[in-house]
Amino acid sequence: RQAAMRAPLTLVACLLTCASAEDVDCAALKVKELRAFLARKGQKCEGCAEKADFVHLCEQSLGLPDAPPPPPKEDKPRKAAGAGDGDKGADIEDLLKNLKGMPGMENVKVFRPSDLEGLRNSMGDDDDREL
Repeated sequence: RQAAMRAPLTLVACLLTCASAEDVDCAALKVKELRAFLARKGQKCEGCAEKADFVHLCEQSLGLPDAPPPPPKEDKPRKAAGAGDGDKGADIEDLLKNLKGMPGMENVKVFRPSDLEGLRNSMGDDDDREL
């Protein structure tokens, strides 16, 4: 059982550390491993639907040098919930404006707090009533 688990790890380790890319048997690799190999070579298989497409591109890129690693992504600092300039009304208006163009939201009515307050006033100020 351990030998069965070591085989894929050995293959991946070989892919990562092999001195010569010509040692790679593209047809023996799984699609996930082919994608990793192609990514390491800086290739992307656009329109690949079958394993044979990946194998073909893998065989074409055997002589290519490894691509440089991509630069690290810079994360934008996120605002904590409730943090910011304190203008929640503007944030809600922006959110509602963005919802208008969203697919599936054409016939959805979104009530603003002022709409609900107007509804409450039109029904009267009885605290016994529920909305």
